[in-house]
Amino acid sequence: MMKKILIFAIFCLLLIGVVSAYEIRIDAPQTLKLGEIIVVNGTTNLPAGISFEIKLTRSEYTSEVKATRQVTVQGDKNFTVEFPTTGYTRGIYKVEILPTGEFRYLGNSITMRVVTLVDRSDEVRMTSSPRQYLNGELQVAGYANNIRNDGIEMEVDNPDGSLLFGPSFVPTNIEGAFSKDFKIEKTGIYQVKISDRKGFIGNYNITVLNQDLVTVPVVTTPPLSQPPVAQQSTLSASMFSTRDQPVYFSVTTKEGPVRVYTSSGTDWVIEYIDQSGQRVKINTKGSGFAEDLTIKGNGGIQYVMVYPNKYSDKANVSLFAENVNSITASLIQPPGFVSTTTVPGTPATQVTFPVVIVFVSFGLVALLWQRK
Repeated sequence: MMKKILIFAIFCLLLIGVVSAYEIRIDAPQTLKLGEIIVVNGTTNLPAGISFEIKLTRSEYTSEVKATRQVTVQGDKNFTVEFPTTGYTRGIYKVEILPTGEFRYLGNSITMRVVTLVDRSDEVRMTSSPRQYLNGELQVAGYANNIRNDGIEMEVDNPDGSLLFGPSFVPTNIEGAFSKDFKIEKTGIYQVKISDRKGFIGNYNITVLNQDLVTVPVVTTPPLSQPPVAQQSTLSASMFSTRDQPVYFSVTTKEGPVRVYTSSGTDWVIEYIDQSGQRVKINTKGSGFAEDLTIKGNGGIQYVMVYPNKYSDKANVSLFAENVNSITASLIQPPGFVSTTTVPGTPATQVTFPVVIVFVSFGLVALLWQRK
C-alpha cells in the first residue's frame, strides 16, 4: 500500500513539473539587409496575459543592447515584434527571450536567434551626383570594384516607394563601370538598390530637386540710383573622394564675390591657391556642417581641391558654387595646382655639391704634392 502511495506521489510531482514548464519558440531571418526591419515571429503556451521581454543585442566583440520589446500573450498564443535597423552598422545581432519570472521553458523551446545584417556598400563607388536637378532624367552611374565585364543587379524606387526600374542586371565594363539613365517626372529622394550574384550590396540615395527653385531669379525693383543686381545661381558638381585621392573642382567664376561650399556628412578639407599664389587650407567645421569660403571672382578659373580629413573616410563630395558660370570635377591634378612645400632633400643636395668639389680639389693637390 505504501509503495502505491509513493508511486502516486511521484507521478503527481512529475505531472506538476510538466504543467509548470512552458514552451516558447521564436523565429527571425538569418540574414537581412542593413536598414530593413528585423521581424520576430513567435508562439507559446504561456497563459494569456503573461508578459515577457525580447532583447536585441549586437553580438560580436562586445555585447551591446540595441533595443528591448515587451510582449503580452494573447488568446491565440502567437506574437510578432519588430526591430528597425536604420542607423545600425553591419554585423551579427542576437534576438533573445529574457527570463520570465517563475516560468521555465521546455528543452524544445527556441529562445534565441542570430541575425546577420549585411551591407557591402563600400564595394560600389557611385560617380553620379547624389544631388540632381529635375530635367526629365535620373542619372545612375558608378564603379563595382569586384564586378568587371559582368553585371550588377539594380533596382530603383520612386520617392513614393513605388518601383521605377528592375530589379534587372546592368552590364559593367572592363573597369567595373556601369551607367543607366531613367525617365522621371518628380522631385524627391530616389533609392537605388544594388546587388550581385552573391546577394545585396547596398542602398544609395539620389535627391532630385526642382531646377526652378535654384535658377529662377527673384524679381525685385531696385532703387533708381542703383543698377539692377543679377540673381546669383548655384551650380554644383560631385565625385567620390578619399584622403589619398582628392577631387579637383574647376570653377569658372563671374565678376564679384564667389561663395564655394561642400556637402555635409563628412569632415571635408578645402584647399585652393589664392591670388598671391599661396596654398590655403580650410578645415573649420565637423562632419555635420559644410566647409565654405568666399573668393573674389575675376571671370577666370579657380581650382579647388577637396578631400576627407580622416584617412578612414571615403564618400561622394559635392561642391556648390554661387556666382559662377560652370563647375566640373576631376581626379586629375590641374597644372596650376602645385604644392608650395619644399621637396625634402633639395637643400641638402645644393649644399653637398660644392663640398664634394672642395674635397676632390684637396685630393688632387695632395696627389701632386706626393709626386713632387
